[in-house]
Amino acid sequence: MQSRTNAGRRARNTVVLALIVAGLWAGVALTRGAAHADESGPTGPVAHFSRAVELIRG
Repeated sequence: MQSRTNAGRRARNTVVLALIVAGLWAGVALTRGAAHADESGPTGPVAHFSRAVELIRG
């Protein structure tokens, strides 16, 4: 029973770490997009969201 507990804890820690990394990556991507905003594109929060989508799509 101890191994199942450790496996669950390990899985949960992995998910939490992945979410933290994804959040940091998104924050950096949005900050980078805001620093180098395209003047011809939309402005405001929509611009940041569309920039994040472009980065995710590659």
